Amino acid sequence: MTSIINFPTSVQNTSATAIDSIFIDVSQFESYTITPVINGRSDHVAELLTINTDYSFVPTHRSKTVTKINKYTISDFIDKLGRKSWDAIFNSEDINAVFNSFLNIYLRIFYSSFPPKKVTNRNNNDNNWITLGIKTSCRHKIELYLISRKSNDEKFKRHYQAYCKILHKVIKEAKKLYYDTKIKKLNNVKQLGKSLRS
Repeated sequence: MTSIINFPTSVQNTSATAIDSIFIDVSQFESYTITPVINGRSDHVAELLTINTDYSFVPTHRSKTVTKINKYTISDFIDKLGRKSWDAIFNSEDINAVFNSFLNIYLRIFYSSFPPKKVTNRNNNDNNWITLGIKTSCRHKIELYLISRKSNDEKFKRHYQAYCKILHKVIKEAKKLYYDTKIKKLNNVKQLGKSLRS
């Protein structure tokens, strides 16, 4: 394993350190890039590792495993644990055998009460509210952050903080406007459907 971070990950006014690191087996990955990502909210720089592969197919949906835990499944779990006789397990002198038996029974009951299910999530990240102006402003905010991080000018730092507040308000309004418009269109479609059915 080799550390691939070659830039400082924490920068203060008078010091810079590389305390965060990513280790990979460089013999397994011929083509990769490591890039600093400055988010403008911390003195730590995030690291973005991009591993180039030959995959041309990008799935439109991903599956994940979920477990339903609610008052009914918890009640079922407690009931099953209470009805189980544990005497035979704890009578053994071999502590490893006791532990393994206990764990096997416990997990069997656990998975019967909380069965894992695979669900598919469609990749529907809706970021259409992000305008060209917001993208430009976010890039400018990062530039201001980089300058303010190395500057002792209080006036400039106040300017940066004011810029962040204004950008935050603009983003909030852009989201609100975008989703309000979507909801309005959806309501119009519903009303059209109702009028066509009547």
